[in-house]
Amino acid sequence: MVINNQIEKIKKYSPVVLRFGIAIVFLWFGFSQLKNPSSWTGLLPAFLNSSVSFIYLNGIFEIIFATLLLLGIFTRTVSFLLGLHLVGIIFTLGYGAIAVRDLGLAIATFSIFLHGADEFCLDSLINDKNHNNEEYKTELQ
Repeated sequence: MVINNQIEKIKKYSPVVLRFGIAIVFLWFGFSQLKNPSSWTGLLPAFLNSSVSFIYLNGIFEIIFATLLLLGIFTRTVSFLLGLHLVGIIFTLGYGAIAVRDLGLAIATFSIFLHGADEFCLDSLINDKNHNNEEYKTELQ
């Protein structure tokens, strides 16, 4: 009973923990691709012809969007695009251990999309500030 009460008090942190965790995973993969792109070219589909340039672009995409997710900026849009990105990777790789792992990450990323901005996102702070400004303007009229 005491444990349930403690869990109830901290459950509001679960969306931010998930958002941070997924963002850290994308940051790790993004920086890893920039640091050593040649180790990633073997995972590319044949039509990309082992393009190191594509690996750099993918790494930059993942770093930018992971940073936005970490900060909670455009949370819903960013998490949706990152989830689609993972689905694309899953279809490119086909069935295997990496694809199953990426499926789990995609599901977690889509759950962030479904939840939207949590109370610790910059999105929430900006929306609250805009909402308060609108209320203030209404009171002045």
